[in-house]
Amino acid sequence: MIRTKADLLEYIQEDMRMQPRPSSFVKRYLGTSGAVVRWKVCLRKCEYHHNISKNIYHRLAYFVYLFMLKRYDRRFSSEIPINVFGKGLLIWHPERIIINPESKVGDYCALSSGVVIAQAHGECPTIGDHVELMIDSKVLGGIAVADNVRIGASALVLKPINEADTTWAGVPAKKINDQGTIETPISVCTY
Repeated sequence: MIRTKADLLEYIQEDMRMQPRPSSFVKRYLGTSGAVVRWKVCLRKCEYHHNISKNIYHRLAYFVYLFMLKRYDRRFSSEIPINVFGKGLLIWHPERIIINPESKVGDYCALSSGVVIAQAHGECPTIGDHVELMIDSKVLGGIAVADNVRIGASALVLKPINEADTTWAGVPAKKINDQGTIETPISVCTY
């Protein structure tokens, strides 16, 4: 959670390292990849000002960044709330991502289009570090997902995943192999 200016800079730096700004001027300011980078910076600044909110400046800055964050949410038809993700968030495709605000996701998580992390039976999931959620995957309920896990496309996770370094797929999700994500941060995407 971002509590200091140093935390804010670290989170933004790790987010940028995972998803750097495009080198092309057109892609940076008119393309989706540049908008995703701006969206994540806005998310982190909104988190910072919300968590600090000691004086009127931080409260006003929070509302300004929240307004901008909601504009990006509408643009991509997604809902990514504040104070859910750890540092190093990577968004491959920003459309239709729905995250419950009570969920907790660790560092270096990768999301794709259509990912849902949602509440079921009044409880929300807790997801570990270095987890990749592929296109249209869903994690529902008060379950825990271990570190270095890859959840395949269109998978539905309803039970806890306690085994690290594994890949899960299917409806409901079942372990398909023992090759999860790598221990180091997820590979940096290039444009």
